[in-house]
Amino acid sequence: MAMELIVLAIIAAAIGYVVVAVRRARREQRARSEERSAALIAALQSGRGSNRSETAAGGASTGATATTDAAPSSAAATISPAPPLAAMRRARFLTEPQRLLYLVLRSALPDHVVMANTRMVDLLDLPPDAEALEHDARLREMLHQRIDCMVCRSDLVPLAAIVVYAPGAAAPSDECSQAERLHELGIRFLRFRSDSLPRPAEMRTLVLG
Repeated sequence: MAMELIVLAIIAAAIGYVVVAVRRARREQRARSEERSAALIAALQSGRGSNRSETAAGGASTGATATTDAAPSSAAATISPAPPLAAMRRARFLTEPQRLLYLVLRSALPDHVVMANTRMVDLLDLPPDAEALEHDARLREMLHQRIDCMVCRSDLVPLAAIVVYAPGAAAPSDECSQAERLHELGIRFLRFRSDSLPRPAEMRTLVLG
């Protein structure tokens, strides 16, 4: 019986020691946490103070900048206005080589629709917003590429894209990519010199394959 009491006393003492140790560890952890929090708050307050001084200095420099920028603004006011749109109007919608190509195609393919001076990007079904253009370099390139004449079926399905160039003129730097895009879209690509356009019968064969 005495031995059991001694064992129980030892167990109770051990439990008490563990409880005390745990409480001490928690107090120390809480104290360290409070110290870190105090240090963080002090650092934040110090940073706000430096930001206020920088903002004040920045405000002064901004004011100086606004004063110095007044001169360019007044100079810009003296620039002559842009010319009226009527002065920049083209005499014809198509250039002379484009017009000749258009007439040959109309004669060669009277049962088809011929569209002139169209944009490459209009061959695609894009969403109404500009997000697709922002994330795809191919689409941005196609936005600036044009086709001199586009031959479509009577239901306006594109069949062939034709470009015309002046004698001795070098091919545009983006013509290879333009041809690749058209091939990917399943549209025939043809290129002719303006002084040697095929006759209507030959043109029809070339376009329709």
